[in-house]
Amino acid sequence: MNLSETIKRVLSLSNASVLQKRQVQYGIGIIFILFLFWISFRPKKVNAETHIVQRGTLIQYVEEEGTTRVKEKFNILSPVNGVLNRVEKNVGDNVKKGEVVAVVDWDYKREILSPISGKILQIQRESAGPITMGNPIMDIGDISLQEVVTEVLTEEAVKIQAGNPVILEGWGGDSLQGKVRIIEPEAFKKISSLGVEEHRVRVLIDFVTPENMGEGFKVLCKIETSREDNSILAPSSALFREGDNWALFKVVKGKATKTILKIRSRSGGYASVLEGLQENEEVILFPGEGIKEGSKIKQ
Repeated sequence: MNLSETIKRVLSLSNASVLQKRQVQYGIGIIFILFLFWISFRPKKVNAETHIVQRGTLIQYVEEEGTTRVKEKFNILSPVNGVLNRVEKNVGDNVKKGEVVAVVDWDYKREILSPISGKILQIQRESAGPITMGNPIMDIGDISLQEVVTEVLTEEAVKIQAGNPVILEGWGGDSLQGKVRIIEPEAFKKISSLGVEEHRVRVLIDFVTPENMGEGFKVLCKIETSREDNSILAPSSALFREGDNWALFKVVKGKATKTILKIRSRSGGYASVLEGLQENEEVILFPGEGIKEGSKIKQ
C-alpha cells in the first residue's frame, strides 16, 4: 500500500468516527428531550385528605330547643279575704314541708304552710296590706325534680316514642342524659320566627337535675329516633351527587376510583352504606375539581 492510499484510509476512518459521535450525541439529545416531555406531561399526584372506613353506630336525632321546668310547682294563694302580713321569705330560700311561709289576718291569724320541701321560686306579693281570696302570694317547688319541655314539629313527633333516649346540651354544663316521658296527644299552631305557621306538639323529657340548674334554663334536646348498629359508615364530607345517586372516590392502588353507593340513611357527619363500600377501604374527603377518575393521590 502506497502513501496516498494510506492517507485516504485514515481520513475515511476519521470521518466515520466523527459521524458515529454525532449520532450518539443526537441520540442523547433526543432521549433528553423525550425525558423532559415526559416529566412535563406525566400525571401529577394530587394532595388529598383521606379516611379509613369503619363500622359503627348511626343514630338519627330530632333536635329542638327546650326549657327546664319544676315538675311539682305549687302556687301559694290567699285562702281568705284579709290583710297579708309582710312576707319575710326571699326568692331562693329553702323551705320545709309544713313551714309557715305567709300569714293572713282574718278574724284570726291564718298561717299559710308550705305543701312541700323545696325552694321559693317566685314571690308575687311581698308587702303587707289587704288581699283578696285567691290572689297569688308565691310559688314553691322542688328544683331537684325538673323536666324539659320541648315543642316538636308534628312530622318529626311521629318518629318519637316514650322511652327514647335524649341528650341535653347547651345549658352551660356537661351533656346530660334524659328520656322521653310523654308525647302530648294534642298539637297546636305556632308562628315561627320566619312568620311560617307550624303545627307542633309538646314532648316532656325526664332527666337527673344537676345542682346548679334552675328552672327556665334553655337546653338543646337531641331526641334519638333510630339506631343502626354495626353499619358501614361513610363520612358525609366524602360524598357527592352523581345524577340521582350518591358517590365517592376510593383510593385503589394509589389512584382515585369513583364508586356509586347505596345509602340507607344519613345523620350528622356520616351515612350508613348498604352497597359500594367495605370496612377498612380508604376514601377521599372533600373531593374537589382536582380529583378525577384515575387521579394519582399524594397522601
